Amino acid sequence: MTVALGLLVATVVIGVAGPLYLRTAVTPSVRPGLALAGWVSSIALMVLVALVAAVVLLAPRAYVVDGLIGMSHSCVNVVRADGGAAWEHVARAAGAAAVFCALGWVAAVAGRLSWRRRRWRREHLALLRAVSRCERSVLWVDEDTPLAYSVGGRDGAVVATRGVARLGPRERDAILAHERAHMRGRHHLLVLLADVVAEALPFVPLCRRAPGAIRVLVELAADAAAARLHGPGSVRAGLLAVVGRGAPSTALAMSRDAVEVRLRWLGGERAAAGRPHSRAGYALAAALALAPALVSIGVVALGVLAYCLSVRPA
Repeated sequence: MTVALGLLVATVVIGVAGPLYLRTAVTPSVRPGLALAGWVSSIALMVLVALVAAVVLLAPRAYVVDGLIGMSHSCVNVVRADGGAAWEHVARAAGAAAVFCALGWVAAVAGRLSWRRRRWRREHLALLRAVSRCERSVLWVDEDTPLAYSVGGRDGAVVATRGVARLGPRERDAILAHERAHMRGRHHLLVLLADVVAEALPFVPLCRRAPGAIRVLVELAADAAAARLHGPGSVRAGLLAVVGRGAPSTALAMSRDAVEVRLRWLGGERAAAGRPHSRAGYALAAALALAPALVSIGVVALGVLAYCLSVRPA
């Protein structure tokens, strides 16, 4: 069970310590997209590692990676004179059942929230398209209050009011670029992922804190994308020009989440530099998220090996 135990420990380490080391990435010295990739990768990795651990626990011994290492089974045979390991089979089945139940609950919550938001999106956009005019993939609503938000999904859209259209061209273009960045980055899907794990596994620190962190990071990432096109000053002015109230809670609104943090970010030199994102950078963020899992597996393997070396046959 060496590999399975290491994977389970890795799951716990990512879930408990994740917010501590991921928090260091939420600084002006790190691009928001990379910090966002780190959070999303850590959540996905935690679920994947737990799933692999459950599969390893249930797989026949001949097909398990542990069969190549063999440390756990060898130790049991050394310590127990009869060579029996009935407790090991019970532990494997119980551990796998617990993991599969937790992942099944996550899947059930994901299906329920996805269906609910898909139905809301369909009804909301149908109503908007009936009362607004569509111009360049933007639904313009006849309302004087400057408000802009985006609705994700295949049939998603950017929604803006007449108040936004009356703003200066720099502010208006920056606002629309911000909302289009949400659509391109599939930020609505990332927020949904955070909401799912938070509702399904609220006792896990990484899951519990994911919605707040990811909502801030998707806004920072969209601000950075708009700043690369129109400059941080235009994005800052657009952020101050629109209001956040009035936008649906399931949509991503231009001026609702972490406004003060974003204004400070846009006022820094990092935002002014606006270096374009890199796929290699995202791959690096995902690789760094994998590091705690590899370290945990290595520590468990070394611990089992040390135990084996310390045991003397009777």
